[in-house]
Amino acid sequence: MEIKVIELKDDLARIMFVGEGHTFMNVLVDEILKNPEVDVANYSSEFHFTDPVLLVTTKNGKNPLDAIREAASAISGNCTGLIEILNNS
Repeated sequence: MEIKVIELKDDLARIMFVGEGHTFMNVLVDEILKNPEVDVANYSSEFHFTDPVLLVTTKNGKNPLDAIREAASAISGNCTGLIEILNNS
């Protein structure tokens, strides 16, 4: 996965996810929004086939990159758990 940081401030991050589609971005945004210290999390694509740009803003001094990392880790953990369940079935 390739990302490009477009803008980074104490409480805001805009990151382009090269080659990713709506499926991944929807899962990531949903997981980020579970964090109570996140104010806004959404993504947009200028055109149908352009790379999506994630926007995350936070409150209470939360680092937006930490919020994204935590969400990615939670998604990874969910996938690992599912694989384990399927392997034991």
